[in-house]
Amino acid sequence: MFPSRISRLTRQAEANFRNFEGVTYNRGGYRNANGMGGGAEVLDPNDRTWTISCANSDTASHTVMIFGAAKDLTDATLDARITITVTESSHLILKSGLFGGPVRILGLKYTVTTAAQFSNALTLIDETSTGALNQRKWQPLNYRSAQNQLTTQIDAPTFEMLISSTSYITFTLNASETVTFTFTIVEKALDRNLLRNTPVVAASTQMAPTGLPQIDLKRGL
Repeated sequence: MFPSRISRLTRQAEANFRNFEGVTYNRGGYRNANGMGGGAEVLDPNDRTWTISCANSDTASHTVMIFGAAKDLTDATLDARITITVTESSHLILKSGLFGGPVRILGLKYTVTTAAQFSNALTLIDETSTGALNQRKWQPLNYRSAQNQLTTQIDAPTFEMLISSTSYITFTLNASETVTFTFTIVEKALDRNLLRNTPVVAASTQMAPTGLPQIDLKRGL
């Protein structure tokens, strides 16, 4: 190929891609998992869930906060009779990881001890360092379980929230109640990929299965 032809191709590439240096990368480990034009890294299917349990040992109800790394990293503001556990790691490790990059969750399985807990709405909050406050209410009773209408379980495959260090969820936990949230991660920011010159966002379109083929197959699982 003639030098003039090479330089023309380089100029065209520089016009289309920022910081182009004529370097090509091995894309063998990546595929266009979610239909995005750029081709995102695929999330490890065994690294896509958070199972968070909240237990209240008191005879009175309490307000509970999950996530909220920037607001309370160590759960110091929680009542002593409230215990938060994360099956995959711990609440501290989970929240610390959010300082490295946000994640998007799509899909929630919510189980309780008594169905009365579902009457307590979840408040989804994002509180930034500049004072901005974004707040939404999520009503569990708008959903029902796909598993034979279980009264103590709700499947919400369309539940969606962008979780960062400034995001958190609050709700009232009834007396002597234990609840478990199973969140499915569909996008995760991987800041370490900046040093690898690879896509920063890892993604997947696979939500947590409900166990009912007529629902799961329709969603392409």
